[in-house]
Amino acid sequence: MKAEELIESDKKILEQLRDGRCTPAALVDWTGLSKQTIHNRLNVLVAAEHVEKVHESGLYELVDDPQG
Repeated sequence: MKAEELIESDKKILEQLRDGRCTPAALVDWTGLSKQTIHNRLNVLVAAEHVEKVHESGLYELVDDPQG
């Protein structure tokens, strides 16, 4: 996924993940996005190999920032 393919939700999620690992619940609180949007966009970002789920509890981290 290229930077120009990111939607606003992706950008908000990536902004938070730049500061460190996050759970979906924290992302909901910090971004104001819905739980469903966070879930859907995390799946897209994981599939694109920009984000990795590092623990089965739902902890995610940024591994390849498409925005540079």
